[in-house]
Amino acid sequence: MLQAGDSNAFKLIYDRFWNKLLVVAAKRLGSMPEAEEVVQDIFLNLWRKRETFTLKASFENYLAVAVKFEIINRRAKRMRENTLRVELGSLWPPVSDDKASFDLAYLQQQLEQTVNSLPPKCQLVFRLSRDDDYTNKQIAQELGVTEKAVEKHISKALKVLRKRLGNYYTGCTIKFGFAREVGFCG
Repeated sequence: MLQAGDSNAFKLIYDRFWNKLLVVAAKRLGSMPEAEEVVQDIFLNLWRKRETFTLKASFENYLAVAVKFEIINRRAKRMRENTLRVELGSLWPPVSDDKASFDLAYLQQQLEQTVNSLPPKCQLVFRLSRDDDYTNKQIAQELGVTEKAVEKHISKALKVLRKRLGNYYTGCTIKFGFAREVGFCG
């Protein structure tokens, strides 16, 4: 019924397993908001892949494995972000004056506006790449386009960012979402 797009079947699965998955994710991640996000992503992916989804065991087993891998991915992302945060901290002195804080806020605003000004498909590809850590192959599969098209959208987005943000946009390869947390360096 799920494969046929029956939203009632999906709701039944969602209602039956949401709380169990949330408890497991919250316990392992130590953050309720992040756990909610993890569980929501799992169900979102299940719905997106419903037409090609094949169940080899029970939903309970499938979802247990899904939450396990999603937590592993989240922890790996945290470690990469922490490593980058430490590396960035060693490159620049701490920002303490109001002018620097204002400049950072302005730069973050410009970054967000620039990404929002991209064509919708280009913006979506860029955000999946930078915010969600999707590979080009994953993006291509998700959107039903070629990997070359994904590369073209990312290149276009980076070109627009370099042009709009000029010298602020140097060779730094941080993720877009992470730039909002620690400040934009490029």
